Amino acid sequence: MSFLGRPRTSVAAGAQEVDRWSLAAMFIFAALCLVVGIIPGPVIDALAPVVSGVVAGRMPVQSADPWLSIVPIAESRSSYNGLLVFAFITLSTLAAVRIIHRFASHAVRRVPAWDCGFPDPSPATQYTAGGFAQPIRRVFGEVAFLAREKVEMPPPGDQGAARLTITLRDLVWDMIYIPVTTAIWFGTEKLNYLQFMTIRSYLSLVFAALVALLLGVSLWL
Repeated sequence: MSFLGRPRTSVAAGAQEVDRWSLAAMFIFAALCLVVGIIPGPVIDALAPVVSGVVAGRMPVQSADPWLSIVPIAESRSSYNGLLVFAFITLSTLAAVRIIHRFASHAVRRVPAWDCGFPDPSPATQYTAGGFAQPIRRVFGEVAFLAREKVEMPPPGDQGAARLTITLRDLVWDMIYIPVTTAIWFGTEKLNYLQFMTIRSYLSLVFAALVALLLGVSLWL
């Protein structure tokens, strides 16, 4: 499936692919990322001196682990084997391709290009990111985002422009992050009083905390 896309501006119409050297540089870095993901152990060991100089610590030596695995802490707690993950993804992809080519039809169907509902072939009528998001917003907008649309049409004879107002709310932000930030701000406002206390008040607070700590330890023991 392909979409018929036309450039909207003269600059986009004259855009060309970069040279081969630039493409080769991107492919080399992508290949290095793939290699590091498959066999991260030697890379971790090679970067260990640099890490030790920065954070004064390093991971255990990974080159001695079997099957090119990495064990950051303990094998019973966490381990990763990029080679097995890569092999699983490769075999799954090959199996899926084999099944699709085995049972799918090889016939080529040719249909008119999708015009997005507009017969005018102008680039201005092409779908944008907002256009592709419309079905999702139509289906899940009222439930997930409390989407509301308000259309203001001028009365007959009025030369003013029509206005479309869209209101969206992020329920995850409202239900999780806003209560947390509100509690943090409330706590900081209340605790801000501590920095204006006198020496006598500080000593009294420390003494009360010490008594409470000793009382808690005595009850626990």
